[in-house]
Amino acid sequence: MSEGSSRAELFLKPRGVGGPVPFPEDELEVPPPSPETPIEEAEYVALDVETTGNTPFLVIEIGAERFRLSGSLSLFDTLVHTRAPINTYARRRHQISRDMLEGAPEFPDARRAFLHFARGAVLVEHSHDAFDSYLIGRGLRRPLDNPVIDTSTLARLVLDLPMGQTPGLARVVEELGLDASPAHAALGDAQATAAVFRELAKRARHRFGWTTLEHFLMATDRPPVDRSALEGGQRRGPRRPNKGTTRREGVPS
Repeated sequence: MSEGSSRAELFLKPRGVGGPVPFPEDELEVPPPSPETPIEEAEYVALDVETTGNTPFLVIEIGAERFRLSGSLSLFDTLVHTRAPINTYARRRHQISRDMLEGAPEFPDARRAFLHFARGAVLVEHSHDAFDSYLIGRGLRRPLDNPVIDTSTLARLVLDLPMGQTPGLARVVEELGLDASPAHAALGDAQATAAVFRELAKRARHRFGWTTLEHFLMATDRPPVDRSALEGGQRRGPRRPNKGTTRREGVPS
C-alpha cells in the first residue's frame, strides 16, 4: 500500500488551502485490473505533476482524478514541500511560490498518499514518454505496477493527427470540443486529461471496436525511454514546452 513501513498519519496541502488537511487511508483492498477488463468496468487515475524546474527537478505538486468512463469518482491534490529553489520560468508557468509549500508534505508522504489513492487503477497521463508516472515511481524499491495509458498517443490515433508529433493537452481539448481549461495547475490538468480520455475512449470504441483495456494498452504502448542522463534528479525543467503546444515526438518535455 505504501513505500516503507511507517504508518504515521498523512496530511496533504491542496493548492489554495491555507493549511494541511488529513488524508485518510483505509485497509480496503482494490484488485488490479486485467487486460481483459472491459473499459467501462475499469477505474482510472489521471495524473499530472509540476516541478521546481531546476536540477534535480523535484516534484512540488501532484494532481489526480480517479474516474470511470461514466464520470468522476474522487480528486487528489497536494503541494509538495521542498527546500530546493523554484526556477523563475517554472514559477511563472505553474504559479507556485516557495511560501505556498510551507506546511505541505514532503515527497515520500505525498507519494504514499497518491499511491493509496491510485491503487487498483489504470494511470492515465498526457505524456508520450510516461514522464509523470516516472517521477512518481522513481526511487521506489519496485516499479509502479499500475498499467499506464498515454492520451497524447491515443489522440493521434483517434483524431488522425500527424505522426511524429505529440499533440499538447490544450490542443486535444480543443479538437474534442471539451469544456476543460488546462493551465499548468496539476489538478486542473489532471481533470482535463481525464475528460480527454473519457471522450477518446468512447470514440475509439465506436471507430475501432476497442472494448477492453488490452486494446488501449497495446495501441498506446511506448518503447523504453533512456533516462540515464536523469539519474541525478528529476526532469521537467525550464525548457519544457507549454502543454497547449505541439512538440516533436522524442523531444524532452
